[in-house]
Amino acid sequence: MRNRIMAVCLLSLLTACKEGAGPPLVPPPPPPATFAPGDVFVSLETGSVQWRSPDGTLHAELVGQVPGAAEGIRFDATGNLYVTHWCADEACTTGNTVEKFNTNGVSQGTFGSGYNCNPHALAFDAAGSLFVGQADCTGAILKLSPGSPSIEYTVAAENAGSFWIDLAPDGCTIFYTSWGPDVKRFDVCTDTQLADFNRAPLPGGETHGLRVLPDGGVLVTSGAVVSRLDSTGALVQTYRVSTGEPQYWAGVDLVGDGTFWAVNYLSSNVYKFDLTTGAVLARFTTGTPAQTVVDVGVSPGAPR
Repeated sequence: MRNRIMAVCLLSLLTACKEGAGPPLVPPPPPPATFAPGDVFVSLETGSVQWRSPDGTLHAELVGQVPGAAEGIRFDATGNLYVTHWCADEACTTGNTVEKFNTNGVSQGTFGSGYNCNPHALAFDAAGSLFVGQADCTGAILKLSPGSPSIEYTVAAENAGSFWIDLAPDGCTIFYTSWGPDVKRFDVCTDTQLADFNRAPLPGGETHGLRVLPDGGVLVTSGAVVSRLDSTGALVQTYRVSTGEPQYWAGVDLVGDGTFWAVNYLSSNVYKFDLTTGAVLARFTTGTPAQTVVDVGVSPGAPR
């Protein structure tokens, strides 16, 4: 009789068995979602970040613990996401910091300290130090290294401090924009201001987001167009869309396969371009009001 009961238990699996049987078997919960290579992240002035699949499909909205508009975004070497937040009140007593999300999209709270006014753009070096560009007050670039006090670099500004930044492969040269006509440079290894990178003022208006290209050139958003500079700082290509929408480009990020995503601030639409041909390969709307989308970042993936 006991053997028969055990057989019935094994066959039914989820049916509670009488006469001393244990609890029903329940499948384990699915593992939490993890950032995947090529996932697209978009920061919003509402304070949250949209997490999207590589084709732009919305996966989730990351709502953190820190107030203030979400601005620049960047990933560390293990795939954690970092988001800058501007001041959330006039006295700048809340916000004004960097927030960290783990690879499951869960906020880990604030990261680092010593921020002046409105940290905006981020870049990591090979050693894991984080550089933070600041838009206001001193406009200095901060370097945050594990176990060390922060270092401040006073850089030449145009209209908005070290508004957007990117670090060159040499680990020393920071390219940055200051809401003006130029792509500027600073050597953090020698604490030296360098000559502007661009040969001539860029078309389209004020410079914003930028990424150093593998060939030594720079991709930079400049008002009504996205501009590509070669390794000598010469303008070689511009990108825009022909949809008829007003265009003012902000954040930009490379996918790593010869394409890039760029944010149109005026429409809150995000576009994927072919770097060589300029063709628009994909597009999505964030579903948020115009002038609420700031930056875009592509996940390098995380260990699974």
